[in-house]
Amino acid sequence: MKELYRRLGTLCLLFLAILMFFVPRDGVFVRLYSVDMGKEYRSQYSPTQGLFGAEAAGGRFIRSVTPFRTIAGFIDSQTDKRLLAVEGELWPGIFTGAAAAPGYPPTAWREAGETYRKSLYYHEDEEPFASLLSGMAERGETFAYLKHSFPDGPRFLAMTAEGPGTALDNGAPRGLVRPYRSLAPWPLLLGAVFYLFLPRRKFPPGAIVYPRWSAVILPDVLSFAMTGFFFGLPLVLGVHIFNQASFLDFLNGSAWFTLVFWAMGLIFASILYWTAKYASFALQISPDALFLTVLGKDRRIAFSDIASAGFVDYRPPKWLRTIMFIAGLANWRMMGQALLLSGRTDWGIEFFFRDGGSERFLCSNIPGAGRLFDALRLHKVPLSEELQRAAEGTGVPGPEEES
Repeated sequence: MKELYRRLGTLCLLFLAILMFFVPRDGVFVRLYSVDMGKEYRSQYSPTQGLFGAEAAGGRFIRSVTPFRTIAGFIDSQTDKRLLAVEGELWPGIFTGAAAAPGYPPTAWREAGETYRKSLYYHEDEEPFASLLSGMAERGETFAYLKHSFPDGPRFLAMTAEGPGTALDNGAPRGLVRPYRSLAPWPLLLGAVFYLFLPRRKFPPGAIVYPRWSAVILPDVLSFAMTGFFFGLPLVLGVHIFNQASFLDFLNGSAWFTLVFWAMGLIFASILYWTAKYASFALQISPDALFLTVLGKDRRIAFSDIASAGFVDYRPPKWLRTIMFIAGLANWRMMGQALLLSGRTDWGIEFFFRDGGSERFLCSNIPGAGRLFDALRLHKVPLSEELQRAAEGTGVPGPEEES
């Protein structure tokens, strides 16, 4: 079972790395940007500069129908029922950082990228935003103006409460939204070490085993890559679709969205079970017995205990192949999968013992299988007709020979 544990452990560490890399921080994010009320006032009431034609005419019309206000009246109209006066030792630094030029050292890591104006991001758990956001949530609001008094006069900030999806869309710093992303390489590296360096069972020279690259390593790489893709895809898309960090919330539907993709990922993860079986398989032939090693079991099989040997068809069921072929006739895109499924020739051997028991294992595409048939013939073990054809390299029975 060590080979199965190797893959399960690696898969768990891969899943942990995906969670660390993609899952955002839960809760509400605060976006702040500086508002120069004097500049806003001048842009509304000053003559149009640099505009021509329809734009200039539109600006003149808006100013003609807009009642003139003093700057104090303008500020009151702009912030009506949306103004929060804030005080405290933390606020001067926040206001200064929001009004400073981009790259201001104390707040540079909070700056949003690729936005038309400089914005800073905070999380609701950071002081002093918790009390402000709780009050806004009670009123059903997501936007407010913040006002703080300075010796040279009041300053204003615009504050917007955003979900993680909106924050990511607006360029919020990745380190703030996904704080564990920097740690994701560690479980990924640990998984690679676990897969590569967990001791492997060594088989004696001459044992019949599956080729490691084509039967074990390459399918493992494919399985891990595709499983990781389908495990991570709903985490990437879901945060933007549902605008929340939870990906297993049945109330808003994110759980159903996630589980559909994870179900597809589990299909590829099931490949790991078969590669574990291939990696564990070994067959040693001695003069009087076979020593069979399969996943989770070692067994000595004396030739004298084998009553007969039969053919085992490991191909997909005939009904499934038929349905796929019919689907291919109805939709040409399915024909490729139908042909691949119908063209598979996986087969194996089943030993029937004199005590009534049996043992079967996959035998197709394994180097050295001819030695096993030579040993069975040498000890006069009866072989079924299908198994004899497989042993002679004539393949599996055709559709007309299936019962």
